[in-house]
Amino acid sequence: MSRSFFLTFPAPPSTSSDVRAVSDASPSAAPDVTALVDRARRRDPAAFRELFRTYVALVHRVVRRLAGPAPDVEDFVQAAFVEAFRSLPDFRGDALFSTWLTRITVRVTMHGTRRRPPRALPLEETGEHANDAPDPERIAAAREEIAFLEGLLAEMRPKRRAAFVLHVLEGHSMEEVAAILNASVSAVKVRVHDARRHIERRCKRRPELADWLPSGGQR
Repeated sequence: MSRSFFLTFPAPPSTSSDVRAVSDASPSAAPDVTALVDRARRRDPAAFRELFRTYVALVHRVVRRLAGPAPDVEDFVQAAFVEAFRSLPDFRGDALFSTWLTRITVRVTMHGTRRRPPRALPLEETGEHANDAPDPERIAAAREEIAFLEGLLAEMRPKRRAAFVLHVLEGHSMEEVAAILNASVSAVKVRVHDARRHIERRCKRRPELADWLPSGGQR
């Protein structure tokens, strides 16, 4: 199994201008986002539908990675869009729309999961063997390893897990994560570092899984 296997396991909103820009979920849609947002501000139903269609995959992925598999995932996704569309008059364009929407999604999800136990996070196999013919032994081994890794994420504190998901899995820089989480860069670095150490410690008994933890410096 390739390392990419691990990489793909997917409060009121804030609209302050300190959110930094990152790449939008769909590059082909980026040139139309400003126009769509302007039309949505004027309550154009077609613009609302197009923004939802463009960003629903991003929002759903972030929610699943933060909340795990649960019946309320779809509720969190819809709540994030409701909050975002309600707050459109406050969106000034100082950040990319996707970054602004991600911040709202994180806050809605963390608020919604605060009072319920953490759940395991599903991993989706998209590695080089994902399209191969099913191999019962390989599938059984993969499921066992996935369950172990899901448990590692479920063990993390919400803020630590959010920082890890946004930086390591979603690819945001430390500065971007700090803006999204309304935290200092140093606090985010500590959370990501602690999350990595947690996974590394737990993987000592499973050295074959340690290679699935993305390596590299903190951006």
